[in-house]
Amino acid sequence: MSASSDESSILSRRVSLHGRGVSLRDALDRLAAAARIRLSYSAELLNLSSPVCLEYESATVSQVLDDLLQNAPVRPVVLGIDQIVLTPSTNHAIQPAEQAPLMKQVGLLDRVVVTGSAVGASQRALPIALDVVSGQQLAQRGASSLSGALDGVVPGLWLWEQSPLSLLARYGSIRGASSFGVSYPKVYVDGIEVANSLLVTHLDPESVSRVEVIRGPQGAALYGADAISGVMNIITRQDGTEGGAARAELRSEGGTTASDYSASSVLAQSHSLSLRTGTGIRSARAGMTVTTIGPFIPGASSQQIAANGGLRFVNPRSVISGTFRFFAQDARTPTSPVLAGIDLWSPSAVAYRQGLILRRSEFGPGPGGDSIARHRMDSLSRLVVLDSSDRQSVRQYTLGVSGTFAQSDRWTHSAVVGIDGYTLRSAAILDGAFPTALDSALRAATGEAIRTTARASAVGQFGDPQQSSATVTLAAEHSFVRDETATLNPFAPQQPLRPGERTSLVETRSNAGLIGQVSASFRESLFLSGGLRVERNTGLSGLGDLSALPMLGVSAVHSFPFGTVKLRSAYGKGIRPPQTSSRAGTLMGLSGNVTPEQQSGIEAGADLFIGKFIAVHATRFDQRASGLIQPVSVYSAAAASDSLPHYRRIMYQLQNVGEITNRGWELQGTLGNGPWSIGTTFSQVDSRVTKLAARYTGDLKPGDRMLEVPARTFGVNAGYVQSKWSMSWRLSRASDWINYDRLALLSAFASQSHDLSEFVGPELRSYWRTYDGVTRVGGRVGVSLVRGMTFTLDGENLLDEQRGEPDNVTVLPGRTLSAGLRVRF
Repeated sequence: MSASSDESSILSRRVSLHGRGVSLRDALDRLAAAARIRLSYSAELLNLSSPVCLEYESATVSQVLDDLLQNAPVRPVVLGIDQIVLTPSTNHAIQPAEQAPLMKQVGLLDRVVVTGSAVGASQRALPIALDVVSGQQLAQRGASSLSGALDGVVPGLWLWEQSPLSLLARYGSIRGASSFGVSYPKVYVDGIEVANSLLVTHLDPESVSRVEVIRGPQGAALYGADAISGVMNIITRQDGTEGGAARAELRSEGGTTASDYSASSVLAQSHSLSLRTGTGIRSARAGMTVTTIGPFIPGASSQQIAANGGLRFVNPRSVISGTFRFFAQDARTPTSPVLAGIDLWSPSAVAYRQGLILRRSEFGPGPGGDSIARHRMDSLSRLVVLDSSDRQSVRQYTLGVSGTFAQSDRWTHSAVVGIDGYTLRSAAILDGAFPTALDSALRAATGEAIRTTARASAVGQFGDPQQSSATVTLAAEHSFVRDETATLNPFAPQQPLRPGERTSLVETRSNAGLIGQVSASFRESLFLSGGLRVERNTGLSGLGDLSALPMLGVSAVHSFPFGTVKLRSAYGKGIRPPQTSSRAGTLMGLSGNVTPEQQSGIEAGADLFIGKFIAVHATRFDQRASGLIQPVSVYSAAAASDSLPHYRRIMYQLQNVGEITNRGWELQGTLGNGPWSIGTTFSQVDSRVTKLAARYTGDLKPGDRMLEVPARTFGVNAGYVQSKWSMSWRLSRASDWINYDRLALLSAFASQSHDLSEFVGPELRSYWRTYDGVTRVGGRVGVSLVRGMTFTLDGENLLDEQRGEPDNVTVLPGRTLSAGLRVRF
């Protein structure tokens, strides 16, 4: 058979395809599956996230390709009897994936996103501000932590830099405060809700396709309770080796980290291996990353292991994918060296520590009794120490499967089933004298939890998208979580404490929701959206089990000679139960009669697109939060007996603060042209107390700014790419927040001249202080040595900021310089 007859045979094959608003990538893969051909293309030549419409009944492959590839710089070339390659139709230079411009795809108006819709939709119609951080951006920045990936890139969102010894993410602001010190978005991995959002702290750039972020409560109408401040969906890569992509990638990096508290620089290293196979029809991937850092403070260490995997199967009418994630971290966390000069032991506790005055008869004679006595003494001593944890470990896992099925050109069905869980071990079960909100969240999560997620939806699309059309979404979701929190009570004289003795508090919660949404489109210029989620959540108290979460939105798009303008506005309401995995129990056993946290409000914005790679975004938000929960010091305690020494201790209770307003602006601009790309973000937020709850006894007053919320955040990200080398630079800054002067607070607490009444309720206001700000600067340079091999040089924290974020006792690693080698084959 001649080449021309082969070409005619393949291109004349007839297929039937249905589906509206699917991504170009899914359309090409489904075409290959229907025609039983191999379709190869380079991701750098096509905008694979752009939406297309499939309404073909017995159409030829040639006809479908002509429609899908309009204005694309490629042409189909037939190779053999079953392969079509989409080759450049002009002199189009293909850039390696690791050298893709930093901001090239940010700001595109027409791209398919899966967050904020049941089966994926064009971002053109969304009335909310949704940010997308691509895997290419993560790789270009060398970002592996959430703070490194999102700060300065997503306006209105700020994470405090995470110490390698910390197990939890710490959000400073998501459009202000949605809880007291433990604000966080609801986090999903490939549509599977994680058991504890605060435990998702690291990303593997090689496994992440993109991160989609909704800020504010507008996403709660689809995602339900706990989405009070936003939604983050981490979508993993599912591509194979089409287009000549590498089957394997090996990366190894090592360097030194400076520290003011270590005699010399310490070793930091990271190594990873990722594997891919298959085509767009059938693909599989797997990867593993190992990261370690030495004692940047004396006695500290941290080791992390992350593994991930995925499968994808494409048929003419359906796409099925599976995902797997595992993360493990072990850390040794000594007392902060900043506290070295502060004596946090009361005189009697010191005497007790030295003299072992506990009666051995209580625990039995002999060495065994001495051992138990020492253990009890150490446990009691740790009650007054901040950052008392010694060894900590966490294990996380996610396993799930999802699928979409195009019943016709009108109805598309989808389903997601998965589990996510963790096991957390920490010596910091007993809170210190003045635990931070994060310390409390760590204590609440110590133990294990598992969450199951099951969600099904049907999306119907009616009318002509070019004229008037409507989209109807019907969905049902059910999730179940089981928390087992480790507790320890050293104050029960009837039951003497044994070494390592712990009890467990087991809680179960379920959430079942029914969702309905309607979106109307008029000439692809005016879009109206409305939705309601009604759910039964057993974690809600004070409002009953049922809650209704609405969302209303409108957007308008118009093209001018100079570009395209989009105006949008949306209203939403979110709710967070008092009982969550990050707040499973109250502090020190004191129960507070708390009600759920709520937040509602509006956002309005404008987006300007000039050409393909210039975009400017502006958003104004006005949200009101009520019932935010704060650990409040309620009274002090002192104990003395034959078996217990005299010690100083503060008791806490969870209380609702009252009403908080979160108002501000978010600005973002991106520019990408040729080898250069640059992106900037700026946000200003005023998070302020407007009304106190009747039973609140803490240190906040009406008119106060919420603690630990930066008033301004700013970011600049720039990149430059050539055929042989690339570089990227990033700067992010947060400024002007109020927090406790924790160093002064602990010094006063350790002094016997201060009565314990000075550390309760409103008296703590005297320890507030204003923090001016923190600036982070980092960069990466990559040089191509030979085909498939790249040398990289990274710099983190180039300004060597080690303290002051978010308080004056937290210690972070200093300036880190590392070199690495990346090999693709």
